[in-house]
This record gives sequence, structure tokens and C-alpha cells, in this order.
Amino acid sequence: MKAEAGIALEKLAEGYDEKRRMAPADSERLYRLILKHDDVKGRFLEIGCGTGFHLVPLAQRLPGVCCCGIEPSDAMLVQARAKARKKGITNCYLALADGHSLPFEKGTFDFVLLSQVVHFFTDKPRAAAEVRRVSSPEARLLVITTSHPQLRSQIDLSFFPALLRKEIARIPSIAEIRRLFEVHGYELYNAVEFATTFKARSADALAEWVGCKPWSSYMLLSNIEFERGLKGFRRRLKESFGSGEIAYLVPQTLLFFRKL
Repeated sequence: MKAEAGIALEKLAEGYDEKRRMAPADSERLYRLILKHDDVKGRFLEIGCGTGFHLVPLAQRLPGVCCCGIEPSDAMLVQARAKARKKGITNCYLALADGHSLPFEKGTFDFVLLSQVVHFFTDKPRAAAEVRRVSSPEARLLVITTSHPQLRSQIDLSFFPALLRKEIARIPSIAEIRRLFEVHGYELYNAVEFATTFKARSADALAEWVGCKPWSSYMLLSNIEFERGLKGFRRRLKESFGSGEIAYLVPQTLLFFRKL
């Protein structure tokens, strides 16, 4: 799993958690949902764990589970290690590695998490084969992604056409992800939609957040494209919402697979 052309992971790491902030209640709902559908035990691997955004909280909730995370960005790992250390977590292990070539033996993990990373794989079949190789018999796999209808429903994307086109082109559809892992010996047994939300105090505040380029796809736009799109985004926001508070929704889909 390497950065797409035009995306600098070291740059993306700057302020990563703040840009992707989740309300504590939303975080708790998500982790309860994950643990409700899967009995996470044994050894857990997150591929593309970033700053430990999900890995560290899950390790905290699963003290008896060996939780491992790999990430190709040093800048992301520095934040993940600091976060685990600050929380006193001792069952979380982090390593610099690429998802196309996992540094683990066959059958090592009982649960694998891929959260918003499938679109980063330049060779998706190879990455899926690696997931299968390091997974134990009857292992579980959770893929968190955003469906194309969900992408179209996001305020920043629906009001920023150039960005929406980039996202639709780079993020595989639910059907494509399902086929990818079914070909590699997995069965989809549940799909659950989930959304987090936060409130921006005004259109200008939301536009300022978008101006910080919170999603990696923003980096695929040239500076001219981005500034032009941002101007139109700000105008559309004010036309639709006026000067009041705006609830920004971030929808995702959780795909639960089991290894056959």
C-alpha cells in the first residue's frame, strides 16, 4: 500500500486526527458495532493503521488481544506510537510496512481490518492475496469504505464536483470490493452503514475545514483546481445553508467477511 501519485502521506499526516475528528459518542457506537458483529480474539492486524485512529482505541478495548498495525508512513507511525504510549497501552505493536508485502508468516492473524485503505492499493489482487495468506483458518476481515451513493451524499463532495469525480474514480464500489475478496476465498456475511457527524458553526467554518484538505483526494487536485472548487463550494454552502450551523455527515459502510 503506497501513496497514490500526487498524495504525500507525510503531508496528510499533519493534523490527521483533528481533520478526521469523531465525537466520543460516535466512536463508541462504531467500536460497539465492530465488536458486536465480530468476536475479536487472538491476533488482530490493521493494514494502513495511520495514526492509530482506530487501532489504539480498539487495543484499549481488547486488552487480551495482540493488536498489530502496519503503515507505510513514518510520520503517521510517530503519532500512533505516541498515542499508544500516552494511553499506557502495551498490547499494540506498530511497524513500517507495505500492504502489498506483509512481513508476517502464513496464518498469523485471526482478524484483519482495512479502514479506508483499499483504494490506496496499486495492486488490489496482490494485497487481497496477502490478507488471505496472513489470516488464520476461519479468520474475519472487516473492510470499512464509502459507497458511491454515500460519497455523493457528502456535503463537501456534492458541492465540490471536481473532488467528487476524483473520489468516484479512485474508490472501488461495494460490488468491486466484494468480488475482490470473494475471489480470494472470503464470504461477505454482513454489510452495515454507519455515519459520524460534526457541526460546523457556519458555512465559512466548514469551508475553512475543507481548505485544510482533510481527505487525501484533495491532494489529487492542482492548486488552481482546488482554489476554484473551494470558491464554488463556499458559494454553494451559503446559498443552501445561509449563515447558520451546518451538520456535516460522514457516511461509511462496514463490510464483514469470513475466510472460507
